[in-house]
Formats: sequence, C-alpha cells, structure tokens
Amino acid sequence: MFRKHQSLRKKLVWSSLICVLIPLICIYMVTDYLTRDLILEKAVGSARESLNAASANMNAIFEQTLEQSNFVLQNSEIRQMMSADSESLRAPKQIIQYNRMSRMLDDMFVLTEYLKVTLIGKNGLIYTSYPYSDFNPSNFYNKNWTSLLKQIQPISTYWRAEHDTYYNYSDKGSADWVTIARPIQSTSSSTIGYLIININERKLRPYLNNDNDKEMMLLDDKGTVVSHADKARIGETMTWLKKDGELDTVEIDGEKFLYVDQELSSNKWRMVSIIPLKAALSKNKQILFISLAVQILFFTLFSVLLTVLISKLTQPIVKLSAFVKRIGRGQLDERSFIRGNNEAAQLARTIDQMLDRIESMIEQITYEQTGKRKAELEMLQAQINPHFMFNLLNSIRLNILMQGDRENAELIGSLSSLLRMTFNRDNEFIPLREETDTISHYVTLMNFRHANQVRLEMNLEDGSAEALVPRFMIQPMIENAIIHGFEQFGGEIFIEARIVATTGSLVITIKDNGIGMSPETLTRLRETAYSSEQITEEDRKGFSGIGLRNVAQRLSMIYGASFKLNIQSEPDVGTEICLEFPLNYGKVGVENADGNIGG
Repeated sequence: MFRKHQSLRKKLVWSSLICVLIPLICIYMVTDYLTRDLILEKAVGSARESLNAASANMNAIFEQTLEQSNFVLQNSEIRQMMSADSESLRAPKQIIQYNRMSRMLDDMFVLTEYLKVTLIGKNGLIYTSYPYSDFNPSNFYNKNWTSLLKQIQPISTYWRAEHDTYYNYSDKGSADWVTIARPIQSTSSSTIGYLIININERKLRPYLNNDNDKEMMLLDDKGTVVSHADKARIGETMTWLKKDGELDTVEIDGEKFLYVDQELSSNKWRMVSIIPLKAALSKNKQILFISLAVQILFFTLFSVLLTVLISKLTQPIVKLSAFVKRIGRGQLDERSFIRGNNEAAQLARTIDQMLDRIESMIEQITYEQTGKRKAELEMLQAQINPHFMFNLLNSIRLNILMQGDRENAELIGSLSSLLRMTFNRDNEFIPLREETDTISHYVTLMNFRHANQVRLEMNLEDGSAEALVPRFMIQPMIENAIIHGFEQFGGEIFIEARIVATTGSLVITIKDNGIGMSPETLTRLRETAYSSEQITEEDRKGFSGIGLRNVAQRLSMIYGASFKLNIQSEPDVGTEICLEFPLNYGKVGVENADGNIGG
C-alpha cells in the first residue's frame, strides 16, 4: 500500500483512513457486545421491577389474610365454641351458635366472592362464611391433603393450590383457589379444629402483568403454576424452575428465555417472569443496524473531506521543504514568506526568526570582540592607577616623616592602608588580624577627622587572630559607636575575640562606653536586625556605607542558622554587640561568601 515513490499527501490520506477504519470496526464489535449485555440487563431490570411490584401485591394479600386468621385463632369465644360438645347442643342452640359464628367471621374478614372461610372442629361442628348450597364443607374430608393437617405444627400454616373446587357450581370460572389451613388450639395447647381459608385465583390474576414479550406467573414450591394470565396454564408443572434463582436464562421447548424470580416472604412461593431472548435482542439488532449505517455514511463523508483538507494543508510543507533546501546551500539571506496560523507557517516563521538571530549574533560577536579588547586595556589601566596612588601616598608620607612631622606621616600611612584594603576586593574572607588592623587605621583617621580621642583596645585570644572572617565585618559597628555612641566625643572601644572549643565557634564582642540606647530603640534594633526592608539614609551614613543591619544580613546569608547576634545596651552605660559564627581556618582567598572558588 505504501510505496517509496508515493507522496506525503497520499501517505497521510491512507494512514488517516486506516486509523479511522480500524476503530470503526472495533466500535462495531464492542458496541455489539456491550449493547447486548446492556439491553439484556435493562430487560431483566424492567422485569424485576414489575416482578417486585407484583410480589408486593401478592404478599399484601397473603399477609393480610394471615393477620385476619390470627384474630380467629386468638379469639377465646371461637375456641370455646369449637371445643363444645356437639351432642350437648340441641338444634335451636346450634343454630344460634352458627349465626353468632357467621357474624364474627363477617367482622373479622372482608368476605367477598374471592374469599371463603371454613372452621372444622374435631367435635364434628363445621362453621362457614358461605351457604352449604354453594359448597358442602364435608367434602374437605375427602381431600387427600386433609390428613396432612394433623402433621403440621400448632403455629404453622399449610399452603396449597387447589384446582377443580367449585364453591358455586354455576360459576365454572372459580375452580382454582389458594388454600390456607391453620390448626386451632385450645387454652391447653391441644388442637381442637382447623381454620381453612380459600382465596380465589381470580383475585391474584390482575397483578400478573403480561404483555407480548413478558410472561409472569405464580408458582408453588413444587413449580406448579398457581396463577397465570392464561387460565389454561394454571396447574402446569414448570420443570425448568431454578429454585436457587441464580440463572438469568432458561431453555423452554428449545427456546431461550430471560428468567427472573422473586420469592414471596409469606409462603416461600415464587413469582417468576420470563422474556424470550430473541425478543429482547431484537432491539439490539435494530440499534446496531442504525449505528452501522450512520458510521458508514460519516466515514464516506470523512474520507472525501480528509482528502481535500490534506491536499490544502500539505501545500505549506512543500514550500517549506524547498525553503530549507536553499538555506542548506548557504543562502542565509533567504526568507520563507509563508503566512498562516498552522504548524508549517509557525515553523517557517521560527526559521526566519532563527536566521535573523544568526545574523544579529554575528554582528554582536564582532562588536563584543572589539569591546573585549577595549575592556582588557581599561582593566590594565585600572590596575596601574591604584598602585600609582599607593606609591604616591607612601612617597608623601616618607617626605613628611623626613621633615619631622611624624603625626601627619602616620595619618597618611593609615589612609594608605585603609584605601589599599578598600580597593583590594579579591578576597571575601581575611584573617581577623587584618580586620582589626584596618579598624585601628580607621579609628586613627576618625580621631583626626572629628578632633576627638577614641581609645581602641583589642584582646585576641590565642588562635583567633588567624581565623578567617568576612571583610569589613567589624568596621560598621565601630563607625556606629564613634558617630552615634560617643556623639563625636571621646570614649573607649574594646574588641575581644575568643574561641568556643565545645561548639567550634568564634565569638567576637565589641563594647563601648557611649551614651547607649533606650529600651525602645534597643527593641526596634533587635527586631529589624534581620529585616529585608530598604536601608534608610541614616544607615547609609559613614565610611563604608554598610549599617549594622547589612552586617547581620550578610553574616546570616554566609553562615545561615549558625550565625548568632546578641545586642545589649543601657542608657549612659554603653552598648555591647556579640557576634558568633563557625570558626574557619581555610586558605585565604580560596572560598568566597557563597562557597565558590575565588581568587
């Protein structure tokens, strides 16, 4: 089907048709399988709903009859009348007693042509709710099931379907009855008679809703038809009855039927509904035929439409293929000029943009190479200028010293050292000794600038002087002490460094005897020490432009949770700042603040 010389357009058409045809066949097969089960389930569900409704009506009739019979069995007057000696009752008295029993039966039962009640006593007395002209109750003694009444338990109920029993010989349609027999007991729990209730089958028949596709019937425990819409079927024995009720289909005379049953709670008989399987599946055949016809129609339309669309959609791809071939030959100034919102047009625009960027990158690389050479020259000049400045300052210092002005010579020396530390940004970490030397030069210059006498004392315990610390870590706090703590007057600043061996930490303490801070100011300073809010102009004043908050944030970024800051201050006593962070003896210039390798 697919040949090498076939165009992409034909391959797309054939691939699309195959991709549609295969699912179409699969859909047909799956639909046939799924709809068959769904329709059968729906038919069974509908039959079960109808069966449940009919079973509820049947149970209502039987349970109501049983409740009415309970009144008879529990009536003490009835039991007394059933226990009476028939020989002691004379004719007039027996007639009176019979009339009274008839009235009581009328009160206890809603007597109609469908319900007949008979009381048979062991003393030979018989009471009925119907005249003897309709039926002679003595005929019950001739029934083969009457002897079985002696075997049932006192509180049990005997159920039986009776046929060819006529309560009115003029009405041959009343031959089928449901017989309910229960023993009557005396107060001493001995059987004194039997209550026999007959329900005409015609009272049950209206609840058996049968149509052309569904057949409903009432079966006894032996599978015999008790009630059916077709009177001729009553009395038949259904050999296909499944007493477990688990099978959904049965075979009757070579034909399969859907089978649904429901056991009655009153007497364990079964309501059964059967539906011809062919009738249920005929709907599935209709649905499949319509579905297949619609799918074939849409498949034909789809094939025509697909061919037209693929022909139109592949036109930009053909143009794009020719455009890419020209680019491959080195014609970078070519552009596709393919317009549209489809993928091929987007790809063409992307290639155009890529070509534009390539040309722009070529120009940018040329420009950057020129700028790089210029920057290298400027960097060389920047390295020369600071060295020239430091050498010039040292020459001036030496000249002043030779003239005998030692104080100004020391000032210039301090300035030169401080500027050298400022310009040298190669090392993020320096030994604590170099940091304190820078602080010493800074205090000398500040004393000269403000004409005050700030005394600086330092105590670096053994091993702490060579510990690495971030550059300009202490200077901002010395600056704050001179400007704000002493208010431009003299005072003392004490710097102490010690090593805590148990935690491997370096502790640096800066104390001054300045004016101190109020509790409110101290609280605000502690709360904002780690704040990331914008630095105020007040924090920016001084030599380095770094406030205490910047120092805290910087050390927190370097050491994380290992950094601890403690600030104590009292008015007119002074301020004490304690910094604690991990001890580091690494090589100077090897590790930067962020842990990367430095110069």
